[in-house]
Amino acid sequence: MNPSKINVVGGIRSQFAFAAFLLAALLTAGAQNSKHAQVELLSRETAAVPGKELILGVHIKLEPGWHIYWLNPGDSGQPPSFSWQLPAGWNVGEIRWPRPERMQSSPTLADYGYHDDVLLMVPVKVPAGQTAPKTEDIRVDAKWLVCREVCIPEKTQLALKIPIAKTAGSSAAAPSFVTTQRQVPKPAPASWKISAQSRKDEFLLTVGMGVSVRNAQFFPLDEGQIDNAAQQRVERTIRGFRLTLKKSDLLTKPVRTLRGILVIQGRGAWELNAPVLSKTALK
Repeated sequence: MNPSKINVVGGIRSQFAFAAFLLAALLTAGAQNSKHAQVELLSRETAAVPGKELILGVHIKLEPGWHIYWLNPGDSGQPPSFSWQLPAGWNVGEIRWPRPERMQSSPTLADYGYHDDVLLMVPVKVPAGQTAPKTEDIRVDAKWLVCREVCIPEKTQLALKIPIAKTAGSSAAAPSFVTTQRQVPKPAPASWKISAQSRKDEFLLTVGMGVSVRNAQFFPLDEGQIDNAAQQRVERTIRGFRLTLKKSDLLTKPVRTLRGILVIQGRGAWELNAPVLSKTALK
């Protein structure tokens, strides 16, 4: 593994040290190369502001033909995991997963994940009592499974030096965060009419959103509920669509809720949490 490469954004001129802190932030990050990926720790902001949220991200750029996994990896694989070492009092949130791709590896197997590159963002709450100006060290132990014909577990430790300041601007990496945020699913609008029905060997998911839809795909958050490799049949309705999902052969008990992501062509990705009713309950 290659040693860390340190990039410095901006600088501090001796006569205007504090002003430069606010404008340039002296942000440093380390990038690591594994056998099949280049991984780096980035910050959306140029500084951490006491009492505010700081958005960090682990950027994974993959070799062509290789992929990593989503929160629910599908029929195989394992999602990336991060173990953070933060200053005292700092709290890290959950990964904000961008919408995944469906990767069909055989007629009976399909996985969910990412090709090419992905930025996995995490929010960090900086305590209001944090002293400024100063610089803090952030470290993360990152692990991921990278696959093509075979799967290889990889890991690295990344580091970032970030200033503490009263205000912050956008870092050089901020455009990547903006692009990725557009791929993060949003809560489904309260105006949508969403229902799920359990049939013998399938679920029928109905979404009324005010406009007819011809192309949609469901990505389950819970493993073992649907057949990941089966075709999802879309039926247009006047105000939305119906999506038929084949149940998993491994399903051994009733599903009470379908949780997942709906990716609707031309309309983005949306979080779904639909109670499942049986035919009997619908009568």
